[in-house]
Amino acid sequence: MPKADFVAAIGLTLFGLAVLVRSFEMPRFESLGVNPYSVPGIVPGLLGVIFMILGLILLLRSVNKKGYKLGLDATAVKAYLLDDSTKRFLISLFLCVVYGIFVLRRLAYPIATGLFVFFFIFIFEFRPRKSMASQKRTVLTALLEAVLVSGGVTLVFRYLFLVDLP
Repeated sequence: MPKADFVAAIGLTLFGLAVLVRSFEMPRFESLGVNPYSVPGIVPGLLGVIFMILGLILLLRSVNKKGYKLGLDATAVKAYLLDDSTKRFLISLFLCVVYGIFVLRRLAYPIATGLFVFFFIFIFEFRPRKSMASQKRTVLTALLEAVLVSGGVTLVFRYLFLVDLP
């Protein structure tokens, strides 16, 4: 477990740093006279700091248990890459990158997010060996969740957090 903790700790710490940096780029609404403790970037910034602190704690614990000795060889890497959970992770990563880099730049946020949620659910719930008719419920559920998530997130950010999404 210390080896997995070591790798996860590095990822969590870097993720926390990225969230913290991005939180400073969020609007502050100084021209509106908004209280500085209620700006949209405060919660993401605090969460980023928490991720960094917890990641560093996990890193120190794993280093104490010699987790940095990963013992990687070709067989271990091959087994990792062929594992089903790794494939699912890579598909998830691919979908997120396509969504964040390509889709959000070309479509309005509610449409882009709706498409992302629909395809994410559909890809992971679709069973190729079953007929499409038997999976009608899966498609309808994915569609309903896509509409609810994209609409809900858009409304919450626009009217509660006062942040216009792209």
